[in-house]
Amino acid sequence: MTTWVLLGLLAGLVLGTYDFLTKIALRETGVLAVVVASSLLGACAWLPFIVVPGGSAAAQVLGPLGLHPAPLAWQAHALLLPKSLMMVATWVLSYYAVKALPLSISAGVRASGPVWTALGAIVLLGEHLSAWQWAGLAVAMLSYLAFSLIGQKEGIRFSRDGWVLCMVAATLLSSANALYDKHIVAQLRLDLAAVQAWSAVQRGVLALCLLPWVVTSVLPGRGGRGLRGRWPGWSAAWPAVWPVVAIAVAYVVAEYIYLAAVQVEGAMISVISVLRRTNLVMVFGLSAWLLQERFICHKTVAMAGVLGGIVLMVKTG
Repeated sequence: MTTWVLLGLLAGLVLGTYDFLTKIALRETGVLAVVVASSLLGACAWLPFIVVPGGSAAAQVLGPLGLHPAPLAWQAHALLLPKSLMMVATWVLSYYAVKALPLSISAGVRASGPVWTALGAIVLLGEHLSAWQWAGLAVAMLSYLAFSLIGQKEGIRFSRDGWVLCMVAATLLSSANALYDKHIVAQLRLDLAAVQAWSAVQRGVLALCLLPWVVTSVLPGRGGRGLRGRWPGWSAAWPAVWPVVAIAVAYVVAEYIYLAAVQVEGAMISVISVLRRTNLVMVFGLSAWLLQERFICHKTVAMAGVLGGIVLMVKTG
């Protein structure tokens, strides 16, 4: 099994944890507040590595680990900006959907992303899949579709539900971002650590633009209920803090692993996108166990199909 396949699977497991923690955080906190807080925390996680002097002993240790971002010219920062914009927009749209929908359903809709990424990789990047990889992709996509159809049993009309449409839009943006990652990392040969670190900083700055809406939503008399109306007592806000910190850390780790996989020679973005969707398995298990969501038997069958598709992809990867 190749290195980039293992990294893709590991990124999926970390993303599964991230998805579950996102649902927990959104139970007690507004969507935009979570986007702003997690984006700022993600930027802060990279700042200590950014300020390490280039010729220091610490830089020599961190460099081989991909944790010492190189300085970027303004042209490179401009190339990162579309990625950062797409990611912030994806978070806003997907978080609203995750807050409103059952977690297993929102994850099922989001899992359709690899088909769009694969199509884009074939059309735009010239990637070619083997017959087994096409079969694995087809099995995985049919299983993802089954997850979406199960949602109808829970009263969710996919063609009319606004939250489902938000997740679909977020999925398309995420697929476009995945293709752009391949372009800026593998083809333009930008420093991997620099891409992650400076994109995180850009996302933190962009998220600050949402701060007026966050403040408005919690101030009394401004369309919100006020902090005390929203959280009965200041201490009640604390349970929402640890999941926000956790999702910020989990996303930074998942992105680090994912971009490391993309950079490996011969890595195929279409296959990595499917491997990342192993997060669906973890999301399913945690939502069934801790959130007690319905139609577990049906979702187990769909999950088995996802695993079967992934096995085919990994076997030929």
